[in-house]
Amino acid sequence: MRSDVLSKWLLIGILAASATALAGPLRGTVRLPAPTAAEPPETPPYYWNVWNGFVDPADERADPRRELAVVLTGGELPEPVGCDFAISGGDFLPKTMAVRPGQSLRVRNGDGCVHELQSSDLSELVPLGTTPGNTRSVTIPAGGPYTITDRLYGHVSGVVHAVDGLAACGRVARDGSFVFEGVPVGTYTLKVLRGATEIHSASVTITDAETTLEPIAAGN
Repeated sequence: MRSDVLSKWLLIGILAASATALAGPLRGTVRLPAPTAAEPPETPPYYWNVWNGFVDPADERADPRRELAVVLTGGELPEPVGCDFAISGGDFLPKTMAVRPGQSLRVRNGDGCVHELQSSDLSELVPLGTTPGNTRSVTIPAGGPYTITDRLYGHVSGVVHAVDGLAACGRVARDGSFVFEGVPVGTYTLKVLRGATEIHSASVTITDAETTLEPIAAGN
């Protein structure tokens, strides 16, 4: 009898885990207007860096992959899913970041040079050299948003939000499409952050099937 009871509970556990694992992806698209990007500084270092592949060439189109953070809040995940940040191509990727208050922001240096991140908003983030492939961490308090820059490269600038109940960060593509994967079934609040501003917020439900949202039109 005891063996039958254990088998029953084991089966229930497996089915529950499967239900979580089979939660379908949540997909959507953020449509940004097409403002003209600020002209790059007309100084030799900028163009030298572009020529050598350190800085991405300036583009007149807004790049959602680099500018936006699309996040979910709510649920009961012990840690946010998919919230990975880096410096790549000579700037933050993405430039808008999100963590839970009191947790660490981790930024991996994906460039081929040293970066020295700093912030006038975060006294803990003193400018220390972070070599290629290594990661810089700083605890983000409640409040903000907070601006982070690079002592060595003036064009490098990002914003980090302390988001209560942060559950997941979506993977954003250059065309503005985004996807959340590995998030349990449930109802969440989807937020779109751009720089220091929250430009969209709406309730969404993740089911065991793939869910595609209507396109989100975001203004400047």
